Amino acid sequence: MCQARSVVGKSDRFLQTLDHQRDVIVVHWLRRLDAGQMGRVIDGEWTEDDGDLFRNDGFVRLASRYNDEIPDEVVEAMTGEPRRYFLVASLSCPWSHRALVMHRIKSLEAAVPVKVASGRRNEGYPVDENRAWRLPGTGRDVTYVHEVYTASDEGYTGSASVPLLWDSANRRVVSNDSLQIMKAFDRVDSCLSDDNVTLYPEDLRHEIDELNDQIFLGLANGVYRAGLARSQRHYDDAVADVFETLDLLETRLARGRLLFGRRLTLSDLVLFPVLARFDVVYHTHFRCTRRRLADYPMLWDYARDLIGWGPFATDVDFDAIRSGYFLHDGDHNPHGIISERPDCDWSAPHARDAFGAPLVSLRAGGVAEFKPPAARANDNQAGSR
Repeated sequence: MCQARSVVGKSDRFLQTLDHQRDVIVVHWLRRLDAGQMGRVIDGEWTEDDGDLFRNDGFVRLASRYNDEIPDEVVEAMTGEPRRYFLVASLSCPWSHRALVMHRIKSLEAAVPVKVASGRRNEGYPVDENRAWRLPGTGRDVTYVHEVYTASDEGYTGSASVPLLWDSANRRVVSNDSLQIMKAFDRVDSCLSDDNVTLYPEDLRHEIDELNDQIFLGLANGVYRAGLARSQRHYDDAVADVFETLDLLETRLARGRLLFGRRLTLSDLVLFPVLARFDVVYHTHFRCTRRRLADYPMLWDYARDLIGWGPFATDVDFDAIRSGYFLHDGDHNPHGIISERPDCDWSAPHARDAFGAPLVSLRAGGVAEFKPPAARANDNQAGSR
């Protein structure tokens, strides 16, 4: 009996040792994937170096390399030369999402095709589920987004981020700044109605810019500062900013259907992708746990209002969001476990109609009623549970 127990004990310890070795290998592998996602390009070569992203244990978002205002000639060529420009975007990425919403509001699907960056991020974002994609205008096959950057500049140094706007005629990246891409799309003569609409009207530009900065600093980037913090102090500071900003927005939305009364603006496109991701990944994976989006009556109603509009809902994919964050953003989920979706009903009725119909500004002046197509839900989008 004693001998048998001894043999079993040795066997158990052996199996535990194997389990431990297996776990070490899995953790190391997953950390390499995480490091790859957070990596960058240096002198034209992909590297897992993320030194510039963290300073004194705090996350610092690097400025976009191609962040200048997009010239008028590029804007005119988007419809004048269809399929010359391509938008590369990820369904998990909030910065991509807001560019995609503007792209759909201006009905640019035929003029500026979208390439969805998806798949396993062994070297940052893949372009086509880790399959080769013939980069338009080059005759070159690329598998990862960083190869698009080096096709534009062989000695490129910087992040391989999305969204990016690719010019197939000049074989270069035009912009990788989501706000500049949105503003360029806003200037294109293509829209859902016969009128030339703008979400960046002259009379509100200063206020829109101020609010966009506030949303970025306190919320959109704040959740990343919280989720990727490497010290308690940086986490505490970031979380305080996140919920202070949400509290301010909750108060603001008690006064109007949208962030600027009834008028749809760039600011609504900046805020919505953050709200769509809040409960499913920021509240959980990024540890912004003080309150959920669903705990804010005005913000929650506002988010459900917007997701009923086709341009906002079409590219909401909770599966892509969950896998994108839980598998690739941060190093605090070494076993790659993807949290289940919160049990909340995005299609539940809301009371935002009481503020009146949404409006959109016209370039020639004045406003018109905004009548987007209704959202069509599917299992991965937010019209269902």
